[in-house]
Amino acid sequence: MKRARSPISSRVTSGFAPNRRTEYPSDIVAILDAAVRAVVHASRIATEVQTRIRPGKAKAASGGAIEKTDTSPVTIADFAVQCFVTHYLSVATGAGDKLRLVAEEDTALFKEGGRDAELVEVAKLLNDHFPFAEVASIFPDAGSPSCFTTADVLRLLQRGDDAGGREGGFWVLDPIDGTKGFLRDAQYAIGLAYVDCGSPVLSAMCCPNLPPPGGDVESRADDAGYVFFASDSRSCSVSLVECHAQLAGEESPDFGLDWQQIGAPLRVAPPCALGSVVLCESYESAHRDGDAILPLLKSKNVLSAASPVLRLDSMSKYGLVARGDAHVYLRGTTKSKYVEKIWDHAPGIPIVLAAGGRVTDLHGKPLDFGCGRTLCTNQGVLAAPSGVHEGMIPEIAQLASAE
Repeated sequence: MKRARSPISSRVTSGFAPNRRTEYPSDIVAILDAAVRAVVHASRIATEVQTRIRPGKAKAASGGAIEKTDTSPVTIADFAVQCFVTHYLSVATGAGDKLRLVAEEDTALFKEGGRDAELVEVAKLLNDHFPFAEVASIFPDAGSPSCFTTADVLRLLQRGDDAGGREGGFWVLDPIDGTKGFLRDAQYAIGLAYVDCGSPVLSAMCCPNLPPPGGDVESRADDAGYVFFASDSRSCSVSLVECHAQLAGEESPDFGLDWQQIGAPLRVAPPCALGSVVLCESYESAHRDGDAILPLLKSKNVLSAASPVLRLDSMSKYGLVARGDAHVYLRGTTKSKYVEKIWDHAPGIPIVLAAGGRVTDLHGKPLDFGCGRTLCTNQGVLAAPSGVHEGMIPEIAQLASAE
């Protein structure tokens, strides 16, 4: 694949935190490069941990699932990836300790005590996989540590507690989205987005186990792994193998690889009748929030009872819609009181929109990422090609009014 480089050679120091949309940094290539590098490098951590805990292999004491206070699972990969991306962005953007980041994980689990082994393992993963040489070469004055301690881990995790909001810009990170898929050796994603004035405007999403188009999304294949990204109304994907090759092939590392030239453009599926759509939903039945609506849509013949369904974990579903493998990603119900978290959706939105799709809540309202750490003014999510989306919204409204 053709290698492309931006003429950028100086360090980016804006911190990427504009106060108004008109002040958004013009150097979009450098911003996207920081995001792609962060998720690609971090994927090595996730791959190592997933290989270690792969079903059928002996699990390391600190490698499997850890239950959080809300009973949801988390792994050391979640914490290590979040620390990795936090520090990498702090250096690459020049924001340092002023980096604004809304991230899923925090230090609560470690404050409970009895987690010293996991804390040490997170630090070890950072030291094993952080590109110290790359950072020292590109950003020699960044003041990056030569190794990470457990104190650094706690400090980095605390930096993901930004409140978000509508003023200025901030990053949003889900370090391992789809933890159950991660534990099952199937699909998961590392999702990163930049939100400006309440809207995601740039993102990078690494899906290390996602197969090529048409592949079996319910399992992991040796030729799998894709990175999706979007900026400046362009949406592309690159195989994870090629991403690693691009970074490893930098004889003289510099900041500003033009990933939009390296990647293959994405486009949603062409228009089709609602009865012919391909759906994607969660692999875990307990996570299929759309199930309350889907049977009704099928019973009313809005959707065919025989509609193909791609089942997989994580925000990788946005990637399937963006590259045309599926037409509809439906989440939630019009009666649900569940409030979506912004890190579960911010990375996927720019990718689908720039590929020609639409993403709203189930009432057709734009998703509002300016309300804090949740989508508290929205109900559910619908991502689909524009024509399909326009056909589904009134059908969902009719069903809601009849309930």
